[in-house]
Formats: sequence, C-alpha cells, structure tokens
Amino acid sequence: MKKTYALMLFGIVFTAVNSMLLQQWKINRLNGQIKLAEMQSNINVEWANELLWDRINDVHTLTKDQLVAQGRVEGIVSYLSGDNTQEIHDLWHEGYMRGLSQTDYQYEAIADSNYERGYHAAMKDAFPDHTITSFGFANETLREVETGAIKTPEFDENNENLESNEEVINRLDKDGVLAIEPPEKK
Repeated sequence: MKKTYALMLFGIVFTAVNSMLLQQWKINRLNGQIKLAEMQSNINVEWANELLWDRINDVHTLTKDQLVAQGRVEGIVSYLSGDNTQEIHDLWHEGYMRGLSQTDYQYEAIADSNYERGYHAAMKDAFPDHTITSFGFANETLREVETGAIKTPEFDENNENLESNEEVINRLDKDGVLAIEPPEKK
C-alpha cells in the first residue's frame, strides 16, 4: 500500500506541476498580448495627437484665408460705397497703360520673329534679282516661255466641229417642250 500511496502522491505532484506550468505559459502569453495591445494603443494615441496638432496648426492658414476673404469683402464694400473712386480710377489707368505697352512689345516681338527673318531670307535666296514686295514676285515668270511649249490638247483639236450646248438644247426642244419626256408612272 505504501507503493500505491507513493504512486498516487507522485501522480498528484506531477499533475500539479504540469498544471502550474500550463497556467504560467497562459499567463506569459496573455502578458505578451497585453504588451502588443498597449503598443498599438500608444501608436493610435500618437497618431491622434499628430492629427490634432496639424489641425490646431492649420488655424494659422485658415486665419490667413479668412483675412484675404475679409479684405475682398471690404474692397467690394468700399467700391460700392464710393469711398476710394480715385484709387480705383488710378489703378484702372495704370492697368490700361500696361496693356498698351504689352501690345507694343508683342508687336515688336512678332515683327522681328525668326519666322519673318527666315521667310525673307529664303525669298531673297530664291529670287535674288527681284525685290520682295507683297506677293509681287509670285506671279513673275522666272524665265521666258518658249512658243509652242504649251500645246493644245488633241481632244480640242479633233473636236472643233462639236455643237454647242445651246444648239443641242434648241435641237431637242420642240414647240417650247423638251423632246425627251420623263418615263410614265405605272
């Protein structure tokens, strides 16, 4: 019987040790999950803090945009009330004069463009003996045309005795009615 009690005692101790080891393993696993959850929570809190900080710092930009909008509204109100008509008059004339000077600049740029210079240089190379005027050189012949170089087509030479259109119409017309009648409808 002593052996039975010893064996039972050994079985109970063995089972208790194994259950404590299993329990310790579960506790360690749960502690690891708690650490992961805390790290995730810290990351979320840090992200939320950054978003909040960006939003708080954006107040400066929003304030700047609001001031610009307020300035526009004040400008429109002052214009409509007629407080600063002389300033607006001066600004309009200054802009008008800038526009005129810009038009002059564009005219000078176009008049002296590479296209114009290249075109005139090519025309001088192609027609060195002629002066370039507005399309005057286009109709001038480059050399003398020999007589007989331009011939009459053979069709025109062989068919000089053909009737004119008016003669054909008069021949087909009988008593004011055209001789060719349209086909009858069935």
